[in-house]
This record gives sequence, C-alpha cells and structure tokens, in this order.
Amino acid sequence: MAEHHYIAENHPGSVKQTLHGPKNGNDQFDQVWLTPGGRYVVIEAKSSIKTRLGGRNLPTGRRVSQGSQEYFFDIIREMKDRGKTIKSEDDLAEALKTALKHGKLDYVVVKGDTNAPAYNGHHYQRFDLSKRSLP
Repeated sequence: MAEHHYIAENHPGSVKQTLHGPKNGNDQFDQVWLTPGGRYVVIEAKSSIKTRLGGRNLPTGRRVSQGSQEYFFDIIREMKDRGKTIKSEDDLAEALKTALKHGKLDYVVVKGDTNAPAYNGHHYQRFDLSKRSLP
C-alpha cells in the first residue's frame, strides 16, 4: 500500500532504495525512497489504521517509539554498523542524515484503511524529527 498508493500518489517517479537489514525487518526502516527532486521519504508501513507503532530498546536500555528522533537515529546507527561490510548501506545512512540536516527528508507512517478486505484508501502522518521524544 505504501509503495503502490502513497508513493505513487504523493511522490511519483521516486526510486526505492535498497535496504540490507535482516529478512525479519528488524533494525531497518520499512521503505526508503528518493524523489525526483532529491528528497528522501522514509516510510514505516502498517497494514491497518488499528496497527500501533512499533518500538525498540536503545543501547542505553530506554524504549522509544517508531517516528521518534531517537528511533530514527538508532536505525541510522544500525545501518552504519551494516555499512562496515555493505558500503551502499553506509552511503544511504549518510544520505539520510544529510537530507535531514538540509530539510530534505520526510519520515512518515502509512496505514491502510480497514473498512474492506480490498484496498479502501490509506492514511499517513509525518513524524516531527526536530525534537526528542518525551521521557
């Protein structure tokens, strides 16, 4: 849904970036796209509007939610770690950090509408990475 509807409708012509995280989807964003205008779109995809955001434990032991500044930078840290052996993962992590710094990054959650078994629309929300999570 995020790929075939949100990206197609809001960022046509964008190119999906290859992610090298584990097959189970942990320690990575769900999708990363580069728009024709040079913006990056990072997506956390959820099948339903009822699906809650995930979370992760930081190395400090603190638990943070998807969409938070801390979550974003912890995934970047994981990408940089994989980048020690996979150069393209390191390059993408650096590109995302640079895009954020220059205001050229959108971090969104895309959720499917659950009113029907077939596609019935989607909802999305942009995350604000300018501030840290609440304690």
